Amino acid sequence: MPRYLLFVVLAMIVGFFVYGLLRAVLGPGVVTLISLAALVVVGVVVYRNLKTNRKVADATPEQRAEALKFAPIADQAVLYVFRNQFLGRAVGINVLIDGRAVAQIKSPRFIRVTLTPGAHLIAGYTGTNKPPAEGEGVAINANAGDVLIMKCEVEPNMVGASVKFTAQPQARADVQKITRMVAADISAL
Repeated sequence: MPRYLLFVVLAMIVGFFVYGLLRAVLGPGVVTLISLAALVVVGVVVYRNLKTNRKVADATPEQRAEALKFAPIADQAVLYVFRNQFLGRAVGINVLIDGRAVAQIKSPRFIRVTLTPGAHLIAGYTGTNKPPAEGEGVAINANAGDVLIMKCEVEPNMVGASVKFTAQPQARADVQKITRMVAADISAL
């Protein structure tokens, strides 16, 4: 969030300057109508983004407690995917592993998925964007007994948003701070 704060403050200053300039040139009535139209457009965009969220079930407290032990499984790998960023907090990210939909997570939440050893591809998209093409995403190599942690982040673009996954092997404390675990649609791949 801090890296966007400078842009937000700068945009507010420019917005106030442009608003004052337009008000002086066009008059207060016209500028009020333009402001209302802009507010409606922003409302429609927010509504459109949020209506793509689906109802997801939270994991039980027992499942969450078991997941937070970060215990490896002898013949499989365990993958944790978490979100804890403020930006795009209410927008659900559809998480795909090997092209299969695993879960939808909002921020701050996490999922736990058991993987077979081998190469896997993790990708994601918001409901308003197209799903990633086959072969797109972040490649991960899961070995038996591994505990892998990936951070999922929304990256705003000029139009729309992209989803970024980064490996966070030392992020167990970050995952433990998250109070809600989502029950994955597919718990093992």
